[in-house]
This record gives sequence, C-alpha cells and structure tokens, in this order.
Amino acid sequence: MQPERLEFSTDQQNQKRKRQFRSRLVIAFLFVSALFLFLIGRMAYLQWLNYDRYHGLAEGNRISIEVLPPTRGKIYDRNHILIADNQPVFAIKLIREDMSDIGSFEQDLSQILDSYPQAKMDDFFNKFRKGRRAKTYTLPYTLNEQEAARFAVLNHKHPGVTLSSRLKRTYPFKNTGVHAIGYVGRINLRELETLDEKRYLGTEIIGKSGIEKYYEDILHGYPGVQQVETNVRGSVLRKLETTPAVPGQDIHLTLDIELQKFSEQLMGGRRGSIIAIDPQNGEILAYVSTPTFDPNLFVDGIDGKSYSTLLNDPNRPFINRAINGQYPPGSTIKPFIALGAIENDYITPQKKIYDPGFFEYKDHRYRDWKRTGHGLVDMHLAVAQSCDTYFYELSLDMGIDAIHDSMAPFGFGQRSGIDTPGESKGILPSQAWKRDTKGKPWYRGETIISSIGQGYHLSTPMQLARATAILANRGKQITPHLLQNLQKEHDIVPMQIEIKKIEHWEKVIQSMVAVMHGPTGTARRFGQDLPFTMAGKTGTAQVFSLNEADYDAAKLDKSLHDHSLFIGFAPAERPRIAVAVIAENSGSGSKTAAPIAVNVIKRYLRPELPLTPLPDISGNDR
Repeated sequence: MQPERLEFSTDQQNQKRKRQFRSRLVIAFLFVSALFLFLIGRMAYLQWLNYDRYHGLAEGNRISIEVLPPTRGKIYDRNHILIADNQPVFAIKLIREDMSDIGSFEQDLSQILDSYPQAKMDDFFNKFRKGRRAKTYTLPYTLNEQEAARFAVLNHKHPGVTLSSRLKRTYPFKNTGVHAIGYVGRINLRELETLDEKRYLGTEIIGKSGIEKYYEDILHGYPGVQQVETNVRGSVLRKLETTPAVPGQDIHLTLDIELQKFSEQLMGGRRGSIIAIDPQNGEILAYVSTPTFDPNLFVDGIDGKSYSTLLNDPNRPFINRAINGQYPPGSTIKPFIALGAIENDYITPQKKIYDPGFFEYKDHRYRDWKRTGHGLVDMHLAVAQSCDTYFYELSLDMGIDAIHDSMAPFGFGQRSGIDTPGESKGILPSQAWKRDTKGKPWYRGETIISSIGQGYHLSTPMQLARATAILANRGKQITPHLLQNLQKEHDIVPMQIEIKKIEHWEKVIQSMVAVMHGPTGTARRFGQDLPFTMAGKTGTAQVFSLNEADYDAAKLDKSLHDHSLFIGFAPAERPRIAVAVIAENSGSGSKTAAPIAVNVIKRYLRPELPLTPLPDISGNDR
C-alpha cells in the first residue's frame, strides 16, 4: 500500500488566486458603490430637485381644497318685501374613492330618509357608481333637522361621506309672480357647455326663467376656496386658509307683490294675463300670467310625475302669456287707428257716418257687433261705443300701410324690451309683411278686418300695456322693466312720438274716457261710481270665424268662446297706472276684462274702495 502524496500549491497558483480575489473584491466594491450612488442620486432627485412637487403630493393626502359656492342674491319687491330668499338646509356629499362600502351606505340611507323615493335614490347611486372617483357628489335631497340628526349618529361608519349645510333658494309667495320672478334649477349639460366653469365651481343651480335667468350674472356672485386639514376618514380637523366667496347682489323689482297677488286672484280659474305699468317710467307693477305653478318644485329638481302633470295640463301653466301669449287685439286698437287717422288728415274728428249695423264691400257684408247699428257716429262715439262699421269705412280710406305706420310707434309688432327672456314680437301686418312672410299680395278685404284687430293682427299683453302707457303719456315712449332704477342705471332717455296737434291726442283720450263715464260707453257700468276719471277701451277677439253665423256661446265649446280684452289708465289727466287685461274664452271685453282692470286700478289708487263684482267663470252669457 502506497502512502498518500501531499501536493502543495506553487507560487504561481497562489498569485493567481490572489488576483481573482482582488478582482472580485473590486467588482463587489464597485457594485456597492454604484448602488450607493444610485440611492444618493435618487434621494437627491426626490428630496432636492423635486421637493416642491412631492411635498405637495404628500400634503394632498391630508390637505383638501374645498370650493365655497357664492350666496345667491335675494330678490325684493318695490316695497322691500322678500320674494326670493335663501334658506339654510342640510345636504349629503359623497366622494366615491374615499368610500369603503357604497351598498352599506345606501342601505343605511334608505332607513334614515324614509320620505325620499327609493326609485330616485336608486337612480342617483347608479349614476354615482359610474361617475368620476375623485369628484364630490351631492345627494339631490335636502334633509330636515331630524333627518340630519339621525344621519350624524351613523356618519362615523361611512368614510368619504359628509353632512354639510347649504343655502337653498326658496320662494315664500310660492306661485305668485312666478312668470315674472322665474325660478332656479339644476344646471343641465347644455348649460354646462356655455357657462364659465370656474365661476360655477361648487354651484349646482342656475336661473331658468324670468328675472332669475335674465339677471343671472348679477345674482350669482363668485366662488371662493378654502384649505382644510382632514384625517383618514375625510373629517375636517381644521381650516388652514380661506378666500371667501363674493355673494351675488340683492335686487329690487318694480313689482308690488300684494298687487300681484290680488291681480292673480281676480283671474280666478281663467287663463290669461294682466299687465299693470307706471306710464311715467315703465315700471311693471303687476305681471300676471295664469295659470301659475310653484317654482319651489324646481329648485332641487322636480320629480317626473309632478313635471308630467304640469306639462300635460291643458291650461298650459308653463306658457308666459304676458310676453308669449299672442292674441288678436280686437277693438283695443281702435283708439290708435283713430289717432293716426286724424293726425294724418284721413278724417276729421267731427265727420259722421251712418252705421246700419254692417258695411258692404264687393258683395260681402261685414257686420258690426251691434246688429241694429249705432246710427250716426263721429270719431268720439265710434271709440266710446266701439262702432265696427266706422272703422271698416275708415280703414279703406287709410289703407293697411297707413294703419301699420300709425300703430308702429306705439310698439305693436315689435318686442317691448322688457327685461325677461324670450319675448314674442306679435304681428303688425302690412303689404310688405304679407309679401315677405306669405308670398302673396295684400287684399283690401283684409284691411277691413284688420281695422278691428282681427285677421293677421297679433299682440301680446305686454305690447298692449306699453301702447296704452305711451298713449296715456301723450306720446312719451317708455320701456317696460322689472328691475327698479333700470332707466337711471342705463341712462335711458325716452323718445317722443311726433305730435302734429296735441288736441287730437286729447280728443282720442276723451273718447276713451267716454267708454268708462259716457252715457253710451261700452264699460260705463264700471266707471259710473269711480272717484277718479278713467280712460279705457274694451275689446273682443274671435277665436274662429263666424262666417255670417250668429254668435251663441251656449252652443259652443268653452275653448271657442271669444277672448275678453281691456286697456285703460287712470287718472286720465295725470296717469299713474296703465293696465292691459286678456281673459281667454271669457266673452266680450265689457263682461270680464273691464271689471278686472277696474279692480286692479282701484286697488292701486284707492284700496279702500269696494270691489266691482266679476262674472261667474262658469257663465255662458256674452
């Protein structure tokens, strides 16, 4: 057996191992050094070069920016009575990315808000789940104090949900004056495309109609912001910095809300409109369109059933009849035609014609409203008794273009300029108008019926009120407005209609006085006991053509009854109020519209006077 041989490393091998060890040591050193350099570089990048950015991101975990919506300006009437207010209410706000269990919260909320429709809540949460995670959502429901207290007990269970107080628009007079004041509602997608997003941050409502819409820029204000420190549950620990919101401006209207309420009550269940205006400055005292609706329904979003009920109401309460109701003006335009005729020498005030109860032209008989006729009448009696035959004959002497030119300065056929959106123009016909709109020539027979406010003639109650005020002013043109001091703020200088002979104006006005106080005036029974002198003119507008048939209201559907119209002002010498009334399907102007107007003027000038009785709305007498 051979003994084991021991082998020893040579110097050369030892040197080789040393070199390998040193190489590995250098590589390890370089690797560790590179790693440290990377860490130091990364630290420098985060801590020095991008300190501000990452500090801000870190702070964002505990500091939130909240938008402070502006307080909407209040609306007052001319006597400083509040007619659009802001009341504090409670609302629930949610941020989806901070919520741990949406389903559990919805279940708890259903038990707390037992008066909130489940279908509406389900609809909200369906949209909420699909919405942006970081956006703040507000439940479209206002909690009362009891509901807010019950919610506060469970609030700690649901991070990302807060109970906040806000101001809710309210209308203390409810439906009174709604077509003038308007209402606010939730901002829709179409409105989002046009409004300034920065100015509406934190705001969910916007003016939808009336003054609320027209003066949105004044009423809305500007939002503010505040920084708040929050905990992990989103609860506010402290406020850090605040830039307060700029509230919207309060505004005063020219409306007398008590006169407005009284005027609406006079209309009863009738459809129609009343406009009462101060002839001296154009201030609207009453702005009635009936039927009405409660604007409070729209502030937080109206439910589908209520909206459908209003939308399908056959009386169409959404229509603003004061500026969008276009009616044949009937005999209310006779004073304006008479003034144009005598001012331009088509006829003298003294000229008389004989009225047998009709006027014949080219084998066609145009009837007077009084079948037995008025006999011999001059201009004064023609207006006082509303003699159709007189104006039939006069119209052929003037022609439709002269009638148009006489009435245009009073605002017929053009917007009045009232500070509410969406006003209609009406129609003041002429040869050019028919040629441009119908593509047909004008016929003289159309001139005849135009002379009594029928045919193509269409006027709004606002136009009639403005024209009446201008006549009462002896030609001073005014712009109707609802914002108090509007003329002063905008330096509006009234224009004056050219007057050739002031006595012509006085003669026409005296013929309107005779309507109320003369022995044969069409509204004499309502003016006999007035302690002031009133000028007026009744009107009756046909809804459909009779074609020689006799008018028998008892045999007609209510919707086919004539419209009742009246214009007037008082005192006749120095007018303080002018009124236009249209009561749809309510018979002749002397039956319904005249006593309504008289009562409005009484209430404004002499509130202690007894009211003039109104006809029963269910009556069928003409």
